[in-house]
Amino acid sequence: MTRTLTEEELITAVARLTSTRLTEYLAAEIVIPEQTDRGLVYHSLDVARLELACELHDQYEMEADAVSMMISLIDQMHGLRAELREVLNAVAAQPDPVRQQLIKVIGTARFG
Repeated sequence: MTRTLTEEELITAVARLTSTRLTEYLAAEIVIPEQTDRGLVYHSLDVARLELACELHDQYEMEADAVSMMISLIDQMHGLRAELREVLNAVAAQPDPVRQQLIKVIGTARFG
């Protein structure tokens, strides 16, 4: 079972996070807490997202909505990397002639 944090524990865990800032980040849906019988709880992924959000806010003076958009783009990039890794593993599992043909087709499509 993964450990969850209450709002108070979360604010303690994320050094630059304040209650006011968390409210802004919740409104921008940077994190979405889980509703449990203990109330709203946060996970380790939420801690990482909030640390990044605070860093972007402090370093670049980004508003919560802009931070939300930036984190969404980062999430999409990570998803694409995972999908590309699966494609590369599938290509690597093919016989050599198939791999060579795929390399040729991809190279032609990429470089004209």
